Amino acid sequence: MSSTVLSFQADEETVQTLDQLAGATGRDRQYHLQQALSRYLESEMRQMLAISDGIADADAGKLTDIESVKARWVKRADNSPD
Repeated sequence: MSSTVLSFQADEETVQTLDQLAGATGRDRQYHLQQALSRYLESEMRQMLAISDGIADADAGKLTDIESVKARWVKRADNSPD
């Protein structure tokens, strides 16, 4: 797989934390940055797709009235062990 160089600035505290993590795990900065970026992008894409699905459902008229939503939350709270 080909790769592209990305460059960005980070504050000193972030760099120190990254270096501590790299030292503790025996992995380099690049490994941890790739892991972090991959996880972030996966999370953001999952959220974006969920929003798109919700908009499509709304456009198709697949909506839930607010009273049903409230009733579900009340039921959940009533069944909570807290």
